[in-house]
Amino acid sequence: MAEAGTLRSPEKGFFPDCSSFAAAKKALSYLEAGAEECFPYRDEPPQMKSGAVGKVGYLRLDFRRDERLCRTVLADLDRRAPLLAQKALYWDQSQPDLACVITIESTGCIVQGDRLALEVRAGRDAHALVTTQSATKVHVMEHNHASLLQHFTLEEGSWLEYVPDPLILHRHARFLQDTWVTLPASAAFVYGEILMPGRRWHHAEEQFGFDLYSSGFHVFRAGEKEPLFEERLVLEPEKTSFCNVGVMAGYAVFGNMFALVPERFLPEIREEAGSGVEKDLAFGALALPGQAGLAFRVLGRSVEGVQAKMREFRSLVREKVLGRALPSEFLWR
Repeated sequence: MAEAGTLRSPEKGFFPDCSSFAAAKKALSYLEAGAEECFPYRDEPPQMKSGAVGKVGYLRLDFRRDERLCRTVLADLDRRAPLLAQKALYWDQSQPDLACVITIESTGCIVQGDRLALEVRAGRDAHALVTTQSATKVHVMEHNHASLLQHFTLEEGSWLEYVPDPLILHRHARFLQDTWVTLPASAAFVYGEILMPGRRWHHAEEQFGFDLYSSGFHVFRAGEKEPLFEERLVLEPEKTSFCNVGVMAGYAVFGNMFALVPERFLPEIREEAGSGVEKDLAFGALALPGQAGLAFRVLGRSVEGVQAKMREFRSLVREKVLGRALPSEFLWR
């Protein structure tokens, strides 16, 4: 199940460089070399070798504050298929200066042998939101695995939200994900992810039928080499039953959100977020080490219920930090 503290040990001061496609490929290689949980899944697919042309996706988004326009703009973008992004839109009426960008996986799914990298930068006083076009589906795998490296960099006074749609792990999926964040004390970063361990009604062996899900999260203060905190979640259903009490007994969806905001906002957010067990949900907010922020965890019986609870927490964070809550959700969402 979760192996808290089982963190791979990069060299002192290591931080993945995803500033270019070539640099991201090297960083992905480093990630692969240290991922012991993926060692059983290194056999090459017979169709196309892992990391081949068309199987290494790269996307870099650079947000900057434009004082002339009085809003944040997507100042620079670089991409390699199958990853791409739409132009910045401004649909948030509660925060009209917020640049909103939708990322797209052009093949519609992640398959065995895929290697993906995402780099997002928020410049000084920039406000941006990045989300996905739809749920990310990690398809059935017979060989190898798939991996995703994410790197977020924030500058002074910036606000960045990364809230993708759910990640769906199909039967025998093997997925490695590593997320690195660096930000100053004055910046705020909200990161959310929802894990669906299988297509619930698709196949008798689909629920918790994936082979491996490994997700690391590393947070650094700008200019410092020691992390504020690190977390690694390693899920292997073959080794631990997810139906046990204390794991996910009775629940089918897991939501995880980090609110890395200035320290002065933390007590009030944590108190109002609280914790509890409702009809179809269990949730709670907890403080992260080093006064880095808060983690908000949700277990639910439906993805809609988990999404609604995480949106409620995200709106609370926005209201306390920016003074403006989230607007009503679009009907089509």
